[in-house]
Amino acid sequence: MALSATGTTPTRSPRPGTTPGAPPRPLALSTGVARRSARSKLPRMGQFAVDVADHGRIIDLRRDAAASARLPHGRADGRYRCLACGHRLILQWPSSPDSRFTPRFRHDTVSSGADHCPAPAQHQADIQADLTTMLALYEQLLHVFPDGSLSLRIDVELAGQRWDIPPALIVRRGEHVVVLERPRRLLTPAAVTRRLTQTRTQYPTLTAHWWVFDRDDPLHCDVAGTVNVQPYGKTIAHTKVRPSPAQRQLAAAGATVCWLADDTLLLPYGGHQRTYTHQAGEDWSGDMASWKRDWTISHPQPADGATWWGLVPQPLLALGKRNDFRPACAHATMSALERAEHGRERHRRRRAREHAQQRTQTTPTQLALPATTTATSEPADATTAPTPAPTAAAEPPRPLVHLDLPQKAPSPGVRRLRFTWRSLLARRCRR
Repeated sequence: MALSATGTTPTRSPRPGTTPGAPPRPLALSTGVARRSARSKLPRMGQFAVDVADHGRIIDLRRDAAASARLPHGRADGRYRCLACGHRLILQWPSSPDSRFTPRFRHDTVSSGADHCPAPAQHQADIQADLTTMLALYEQLLHVFPDGSLSLRIDVELAGQRWDIPPALIVRRGEHVVVLERPRRLLTPAAVTRRLTQTRTQYPTLTAHWWVFDRDDPLHCDVAGTVNVQPYGKTIAHTKVRPSPAQRQLAAAGATVCWLADDTLLLPYGGHQRTYTHQAGEDWSGDMASWKRDWTISHPQPADGATWWGLVPQPLLALGKRNDFRPACAHATMSALERAEHGRERHRRRRAREHAQQRTQTTPTQLALPATTTATSEPADATTAPTPAPTAAAEPPRPLVHLDLPQKAPSPGVRRLRFTWRSLLARRCRR
């Protein structure tokens, strides 16, 4: 407060950094509110639990509307386990339909007050990030398979432990089942083998095992440029990637490896470098030397030993057209690439034969020299001297005739006049 000039009426001084009469600036958001808003984007651990009685099904109270009618409330004989710490949970449900109480899971070890998971904060954050990734894929596939049954599942023994691979997303459509993995961390051969064995043991033979990687994750997508292809007569560019050892292991085991970019799946085929073998009538020298090097395709799974993998895009919604989860659009494109490969080889070999014919026609040929006549008579005796050939009588030399040519008369000498001032004055006096 500041006194006026009369000293009686107090006036309010403006705040530092503001202009009198200007509207007040909005208050800055406190760090605590910003931290709470960022944390609210992650799923709350109280809405998830592992259902031991349902083979490791992850219960999501926010997305499972029928949980109140299907699941027993309370402790349920230790049926529910915490994802982070593995302790038993209690399913708390509103006592009446009019209650505003939100259903949640609560640790059995806490008697009253706030419920806190004893797991480390970093471990809880990793689990929340894994659940966020899988739930995003869950939401996408709900539109692809509206008539399918989707659920997240995990090995019951992994509850409370640090897992290398997030929970799997199971999609059922009739008798067909697909298990979708969404790795976030670097895969190890042991983790891949363990998950492959678990899936084959737990699910029937008609189960398709998909490993969906993030296209924008450099940990699982090592881009190696592009390759121009013509599957249907029009040149398009396919992205090339260098597969990791774990991805090669998955492809060799028969699993489907793919990448997800928004709403598009990228399915791989193998690219193998090759050199055409020389056949009769072909010439690969000169300008044709570079045409001798080419690549061949292996599909629908990239074969072992592929130098690089090419990615065929396919809309994610196209998977919902078949119950067997077969990417028919991508496989049709790969078959077209194989036909284009055979046509490319036939074209190049035809050019090599034409090149050989052109070189044959343009090669200069040396003319044959006339054959020397051989004597048919008997060879002369080496001791007999050859008889000299008769020569004509030598004519006497003709005398040289000296012709007297007319001589040219000498030209008279020309006298050169020299200019002098004396001669000029003499001429003027004569006048």
